[in-house]
Amino acid sequence: MLNINHKPMNKKGFTLIELLVVIAIIGILSSVAIVYLQDARNKANDAKVQSNVATASTQTEIARANGESVDSDTYSNSVIAKLGTYPCTAAGKVSWTASASTTASVVAYYAQLCTSDSYFCADTNGFRGANTAIPAVAGQCNAN
Repeated sequence: MLNINHKPMNKKGFTLIELLVVIAIIGILSSVAIVYLQDARNKANDAKVQSNVATASTQTEIARANGESVDSDTYSNSVIAKLGTYPCTAAGKVSWTASASTTASVVAYYAQLCTSDSYFCADTNGFRGANTAIPAVAGQCNAN
């Protein structure tokens, strides 16, 4: 028998196709966001390298101005130890490094940037900048 009093069903919720489309759109958007976030993370690591290298040089300048002896590898190594973990994760990157002149009248600190093969160097003569080759010779940064 046919039921004449049959009420039509109210459709509530979403169909499977609608849910799959929404999930696919979210997946595409999140993959794009991850690419941009990784780029921002690398730039932040470069900024950390530059900041830490400049801070090490400034710390050495202040120590010298206060009459402390900065003419040993022990001093430079203690400064480098305070810089913390090198932020770049790629293999083969040059981490925190110090270079001093024979009389330690000039001390340079440098490290390789995360996003390129360039180095950032800062010396106690006041130079701060990026270099394309290992920048410090006898305690001075070479602008190249």
